[in-house]
Amino acid sequence: MKTKMKRTAILLSSALLALLGATAVASAASIPAYAKSAVNVRTGPGVSYNKVDTLFAGENVMVRECQSGWCYVDHAGPDGWVSANYLAQRGRNVPNNPTRPPVNFSMTFGTGGPSFSISVGAGSITPPNPVQAKVCFYRNQNYRGSSFCVAPGTSNNALMAPWNHSISSVRVFGGAKVQLCRNWNYSGSCVVYNTNRAHFPHAFNNKTSSYQTWM
Repeated sequence: MKTKMKRTAILLSSALLALLGATAVASAASIPAYAKSAVNVRTGPGVSYNKVDTLFAGENVMVRECQSGWCYVDHAGPDGWVSANYLAQRGRNVPNNPTRPPVNFSMTFGTGGPSFSISVGAGSITPPNPVQAKVCFYRNQNYRGSSFCVAPGTSNNALMAPWNHSISSVRVFGGAKVQLCRNWNYSGSCVVYNTNRAHFPHAFNNKTSSYQTWM
């Protein structure tokens, strides 16, 4: 009897590991969804963060991750965080954490011993295409106005018109990093970002004269 219980415990542990592995794979996927009504897009997961855009009712988005009732979405305008209450997945409501779809786990005891079944979501999940590494510079705050993008490894030690002292926000994709400096030749005060910045601090807003990017 003890041997049978020990064997069952080992099988349960193995199934749990498989379950966690399957969930981790599923968490890398994105989910197509739409806005159930007009809703603000914000720079962070909460109403205290700045508004960068507004989704219109029925607008298509891709949900990348969710936390505390907020989801980060990609769409035609500036990307950002949206209250999950205003989103619906195509064909069903968006779950509390759409990056972790429902995982069904069942165990059946038969004459041959326990058997296990694990499935993730309602069907197969296709992982999203890798995000292209790049850095995009914007003339206005909240990623608005004219812009230009560069690949990691690109630098400019002396910005000229119309971009010298004219950068107010930056978006960073695919793990890239950017250093912004107030003077030419990467001198003077500098700051490094590896995430999006919708608003520069006063010391750097419209004061960049040189930059360099890398991975």
